[in-house]
Amino acid sequence: MKRALFVILLGLAAPMSHALDQVSPCTTVEACIALIPEKDVPSYSNGEADEAVKAQLRAFGRDALEPLAKLSAHPNSNKRQLADTLIADIKDIRQSDFELVRQVIQNNVKLDGSGGWAYRLLGRMGGDQAAEFLVSELVREGKGGNQIVFALAKIGAPAIPHLLNAMACKNNCTPESYAGFQEVFDDLHQLEISDQPSALALLALAKNNDIDPDMRKLALGWVGYITAESAPLEAELIRMVKANPELSEHVLTSLKVLKSPYAADLLVAKLAQGEGLYREWILRDIGHLGHTAKHVGAEVEHYLNAEDWNTRAAAARALGFIGYEKAAPRLQTMLLNEQDWLQVHAALQALHWLQYRPALDDIEHVATSHWYALVRDFAAVTAQRLRADQSPLEKDAQHYYSHRARNCSADQFAIMAEPEQIKIYDREFNGLNQFSYKHPWCADKEAAEADEYLTEFCASPESMVQPNVAAKVGDSWLTGTNNGEWGGEMMAFYKDGAHELILHENIEDIYSYGSTAYATTGLAHLGMNNGILYRATEIAKGFAVEPIYRLPGAPMTSWKINPQEILINTYSGPVIFNPATGLRTPDGCEVRTNVES
Repeated sequence: MKRALFVILLGLAAPMSHALDQVSPCTTVEACIALIPEKDVPSYSNGEADEAVKAQLRAFGRDALEPLAKLSAHPNSNKRQLADTLIADIKDIRQSDFELVRQVIQNNVKLDGSGGWAYRLLGRMGGDQAAEFLVSELVREGKGGNQIVFALAKIGAPAIPHLLNAMACKNNCTPESYAGFQEVFDDLHQLEISDQPSALALLALAKNNDIDPDMRKLALGWVGYITAESAPLEAELIRMVKANPELSEHVLTSLKVLKSPYAADLLVAKLAQGEGLYREWILRDIGHLGHTAKHVGAEVEHYLNAEDWNTRAAAARALGFIGYEKAAPRLQTMLLNEQDWLQVHAALQALHWLQYRPALDDIEHVATSHWYALVRDFAAVTAQRLRADQSPLEKDAQHYYSHRARNCSADQFAIMAEPEQIKIYDREFNGLNQFSYKHPWCADKEAAEADEYLTEFCASPESMVQPNVAAKVGDSWLTGTNNGEWGGEMMAFYKDGAHELILHENIEDIYSYGSTAYATTGLAHLGMNNGILYRATEIAKGFAVEPIYRLPGAPMTSWKINPQEILINTYSGPVIFNPATGLRTPDGCEVRTNVES
């Protein structure tokens, strides 16, 4: 019986051994390295080789470190970059391996311009040598968004004293070189890593007159990220900024991290200094302070009346986040806004955070009657959770930016052609030369002359703009350009030959209705997806231009489907616009998505 079992096991072992030979084409580190092909690969490549070869080299672990390290000086890019990738994966690294890893990084910098993935290995290694070297590399790089930041955050609290040592610069300092430090401190804060002695030392550095003034300002902005006990540092930071108001911008960063009520005071003061996106950012920061900012609620409520629609929505959200109950009745009236669905969305969110039950009937009305499905769904969930005394599920509720729906085609809604007497398109992609004009950047001659780049641009042929579309409105022509993140504009060309800028937005199309025009505008770029429908009305001198509806997203395509109505496909789905009745969602095109409040 034993002999029979032995024979069976022997029979099983033979094919298993053969399978292992197939999986492992090499049995030593050197033999595996010899199988890495010499080929040119792009700088972003992790290196190429047979998957079995890479797996075997990884299996060798630390035993492969020294042979792979030698490849970091190899003239072939594929061998170097694969070695760097494999070295970064070594799990059983020791602090005694530091010099070898540092040499790999220095070879990478010399031959490829970047330290590569090996920085991550130093993060796993830890220790003072690794931390000090990583900090020096971060200063050399002068930026974040790299593996050095990851490695320092991996080391955690032991890396903090080395960051402080690098900041104790007295002469010939270049603050720009410390740009990556912000990201490290932020990552440490996100990981809930703090160090009170180092925080106190950083504050002392900020108060040390022997340290470079710019470095002291940086210290003020970062001390909050590593503070464990906020009260004593918060009090000292407030004292410093009151004594030296010019430090407010730097101290504010730390006070925001500490969620200090005084941060709200500083932020409210900044609201009056800017407009547009700047105000949105300030209002967002106030909202992130939570109820510690409730005392500035009256000042924030003022911006519900701002001219800019995005500012109103940002103010509404902030009021909900800071718990300013007195604004609830005003927020409830925003549910009736028929022009801007985003303000309705923001008001829903704020009223939910305020747990304002008197608004329930109006919220349920939005859930059944609003033209935009996304808002209806959001209102329905808000009403349901508010009735059940349940909190919102997500604080920022920014899902509307990424909402997507199937757009409509010309097969579903036929294109009604517009006569060339009132509409001209740039169908050859050469621009409408008959409506050429000097770029608006060049209109301010003093500004153009003060900026070397702008002076050169305005003197070049590239400064002449040829629009993409033109529509005859009354006795004039309106033209539009769309240059994506570089912006666009709508110009008015009058019958006397004069022309002027009447709207600074990316123009997708312009539709003429006698002496009135409607322009589809917007931008989808990075995290932005905004679309607005504008109305331009001919008046005695020029045009009166105003936003009339927010679109679901930035417009992609649009066309007339009958003499009165325009179909507008956006990055977040289609709508039909009728000047008499407003916006509606077309049947048969949009795909509904579920949302949570």
